[in-house]
Amino acid sequence: MKLISKFGTYVRAAAAQKSLNWRGLPFPKSLWPNLPANREAFNQFLIWIRALQLSRVSRVLDVGANHGDFALAASTIYPGAEVLLVEPLPKLQGELERRCAGQDGRWRLEPCALGGEAGTAMLHVDPNADEIGSLVGASEMYLKANPKAKADQSFPCRVRTLDELCLEKGIAEIDLMKMDVEGFEFEALRGGARMLGVTRALIIEVSLVRREDGAKALTEMLEVLREAGLRLVHCSPSLYSIESPWLPVEFNLLARRP
Repeated sequence: MKLISKFGTYVRAAAAQKSLNWRGLPFPKSLWPNLPANREAFNQFLIWIRALQLSRVSRVLDVGANHGDFALAASTIYPGAEVLLVEPLPKLQGELERRCAGQDGRWRLEPCALGGEAGTAMLHVDPNADEIGSLVGASEMYLKANPKAKADQSFPCRVRTLDELCLEKGIAEIDLMKMDVEGFEFEALRGGARMLGVTRALIIEVSLVRREDGAKALTEMLEVLREAGLRLVHCSPSLYSIESPWLPVEFNLLARRP
């Protein structure tokens, strides 16, 4: 069933791209070098980016870049765009630097987390799953919804604000931003209030279970986006409750400026 699901996502991505989408083919990675780390995620990113219907993209921010699959999807659709990848996990830095080196200077890496203010914070990580690093840790509700997850390691990491980072890098506006920061999304946006106001399109993960007070996170995030002048394009559940399998507890929101 999982292979069928992956192939279905590939077909939808190829249709959105109107091409073979060879990078997203669910075949052994040994056939081609420099493939996405997670081709199902890469294909889903292609679908979402196309759904935003942006006629042009010059500047992309990938916040919580992980292995860089979103950045690769964005560059596949907008090959001339400059991309800034923000990722605090040290174990991913080498891979991301290699990927940046292969992009003719269009990709840059900033090894930090984003938050409401600059400083240092403890990053809680799962040693067996590099997509689970979070500055808020793992709440009891999150562990119930994702029982395979662990967050039993932590280390200090640098935290910057989005506004400060963009000012330093000379970024005046953002055409497309993806933010997946595992429950720290409100703090990251609070530190980027100025840049959110000049962001054309945003893909953001919102968790209702990463923190104990997260039950209203979805409605609160919709209000944050509304106040910034962004309108919801699509809402996609990404994690469901184990106790109530019909109940989504994490969402990916696609929003853009009219």
